[in-house]
Amino acid sequence: MFLSHFFSQKPGEFSKIVSRITLSRNIEGIPFPNRATLIWVEDLKQRMKNLYQRFFAPKKFRWVQLDTIPKNELDDFYYQNLIPREVLENPTNRYLMYSGYRGVLINYLDHLQIFSITSSLDLSRIYHDANKLDDLIEKNIDYAYSEKWGYLTSFINKVGTGMDLSVTIHLPALSLLYGEDRFIQWMKDKHFLVTNFRGEDGVIGHVYHFSNLYSLGVTECQIVNDLKKFGSNLLKWERQVRESLKKNLPRSRELEEMVMMKGKQLYQNDHFSFKDIFDFLSIWTLAWQCGIFSPSKGLKLVEVKDILQKIWENDSSLKKECLNILRFFRVISGEELCDV
Repeated sequence: MFLSHFFSQKPGEFSKIVSRITLSRNIEGIPFPNRATLIWVEDLKQRMKNLYQRFFAPKKFRWVQLDTIPKNELDDFYYQNLIPREVLENPTNRYLMYSGYRGVLINYLDHLQIFSITSSLDLSRIYHDANKLDDLIEKNIDYAYSEKWGYLTSFINKVGTGMDLSVTIHLPALSLLYGEDRFIQWMKDKHFLVTNFRGEDGVIGHVYHFSNLYSLGVTECQIVNDLKKFGSNLLKWERQVRESLKKNLPRSRELEEMVMMKGKQLYQNDHFSFKDIFDFLSIWTLAWQCGIFSPSKGLKLVEVKDILQKIWENDSSLKKECLNILRFFRVISGEELCDV
């Protein structure tokens, strides 16, 4: 199937947002995962499996032992944001209990990571979803908890609420206007942890992943409200810059020339980085979404397909990375991506 078949978004549509909440919990009397022997891991598994059979299986949740499933199914969990990259690379003795985009990842950084995901800024809803799962588990299992410090976790920065609330968003217009370094520093000055969509330092494809920096001394509602307000302001700001870009002919032409130049460099060179690839896809997507490219001018879909096919060649992993970031940009649809 040709890549051009996947480009389903129309010019003018906006990039997708991915918001995720994780509640880190540990069970009283069992060593943290980095200290637990196989006997303790088996105990953890059995306790959660019993809970699953009693309460979650009737609610249509699925139980998966991640190191026993085919690689392509594990890949799908990663690209759906249900598991992190570290679990994709090492699924041994790790389990996933889930229904749709909510569930529990078992025996990763903490005994339990209760999560919910949405493709919007509806942070209150995903907090409510995760909190319901948390309450059900806590009624049947004693958590490691301190009256003074709150929930006890493997990492000190999560002690307290145990909450990690994050928003991943594509902000190419703001990145080009202010510069990546300056924009990242501005976000960090707002007291958020800022990484890229792969969970690493350094921006790739102008995709920013920001999350709460503190979990102790704040309430869950404070974290939710602060990130929702910050994310909404960023989204509004990005839209304003894009609108001004579309109305400014010299700047539109400058963006078009930049995309053509970067595309030509990728096609002609044999040495390039992830950042080179995804920065090109990012600015191409921005130009496409702003309506700067039309069927009669600019870099056409078939040319982007040719560039990407040359880049990934027989590397199926790189191909999936490229398609996944395009899906995040909403240049392609997730449903069609599953057919690749």
